[in-house]
Amino acid sequence: MYDQSFNFISISKVLRKNDFYLKPWLRNPLAKDTEIETAVDRSNSGYESYSFLESSILRGKNVYRIPAFSHELVLRKIDKNLRKAKPLYSPSRDTIIANLRALIAESAQFKVYRLDIKSFYESFEIPHVLSTIFNIKSLSPQTKKHIKDIIGHHNSVGSLGIPRGMALSATLSEIVMSSFDASIKSMPGVYFYSRYVDDIIIITGGDEHSKQFIAKISKLLPPGLHLNNKKQELCSAPDSSGYKKNQQPEMPLLFSFEYLGYSFTVYEPPEKNGSREVILDIADSKVKKIKTRLTKAYLDYCKTRNFELLEMRMKFLTSNFSVLDINRGGYRLAGIFHNYHRIDEGRSKALDALDEYLRLATTSSFGKVFDRFFCSTTALQRRRLLTFSFKRGFSERNYFHFNRSQFKAIRECWQYA
Repeated sequence: MYDQSFNFISISKVLRKNDFYLKPWLRNPLAKDTEIETAVDRSNSGYESYSFLESSILRGKNVYRIPAFSHELVLRKIDKNLRKAKPLYSPSRDTIIANLRALIAESAQFKVYRLDIKSFYESFEIPHVLSTIFNIKSLSPQTKKHIKDIIGHHNSVGSLGIPRGMALSATLSEIVMSSFDASIKSMPGVYFYSRYVDDIIIITGGDEHSKQFIAKISKLLPPGLHLNNKKQELCSAPDSSGYKKNQQPEMPLLFSFEYLGYSFTVYEPPEKNGSREVILDIADSKVKKIKTRLTKAYLDYCKTRNFELLEMRMKFLTSNFSVLDINRGGYRLAGIFHNYHRIDEGRSKALDALDEYLRLATTSSFGKVFDRFFCSTTALQRRRLLTFSFKRGFSERNYFHFNRSQFKAIRECWQYA
């Protein structure tokens, strides 16, 4: 049986390999044991009225972090106990996109609902969260008390809901939302349902009244949560099984939408009883984000004149690399290909648009920003920057390695852009 106690052995088991890379002093056995013992002492003392979180603002929201490593170990143990007591199935972003594309390609009638939950983490009502957690019979009383004290103290200082940014909060939210997820999946006429944190997509048979359906979804949300009316999108597709092309030069566009960083563009099938054509590309919102990062990199160069750093940033934006996954431990692949590997490369407008923006940003002196950059670089430097390409980085799977200090320096000028 799984050990839910907070003793030296069980706490030591939540250490990760990358901890010893990020915190080299842990390689000293005495220092490592001291951190574990401090974590055990804190778990025995509890968190009632004890403050250990630091907050910062990210995109207008308070995001919380745990500065003391010993506290991080305790929270990892709490999270592990919770996940063992209440196993969760969370399909990956890649799996969701693949399944969604396959279903939309079917020629049947359907409706696609894109919904968003407003202020997700901040809106949970704590009594309901705690009631849900305390009803998990296989969860130890000590773990339940730790969760109660941590959330209770978070709210006692004026913060709302559960702390955004913590792995424990993500687990808590998924457990509380699990009954909502199950209810939507079991609704008559729902063929596909996926929720990625606060981002919801539902595909139905299309016979329902749309406004009534959305109202029903809203009523099923846990206490405190509400749909964001400004971020609702509805797309409809008729039964295309008997569709005839009628000699049209291009297949008629049905609709398009964005989900999880991809844009979906859906066309009627090219022939009767055929599948619809679904073109995947990088979402416009992500293209805009990449352009913003490129612009900020050029602006920062105008201040520092550090061309080596600028080139590293261009490698980062246009290529692929491995990145440390703090929540899961270890590394994962990321970059222009790995983040968007399901796009239709030969028909991608986004890759062409990014390369064109790179060309204009580098060679044009139009506008205040690019005029400053043009005047701050030599022709040779601009030629070197033009050797970078988003399209080539995608198709050739170019890889670069960045050490920890380089990775930090690369991201400094973006401020989460």
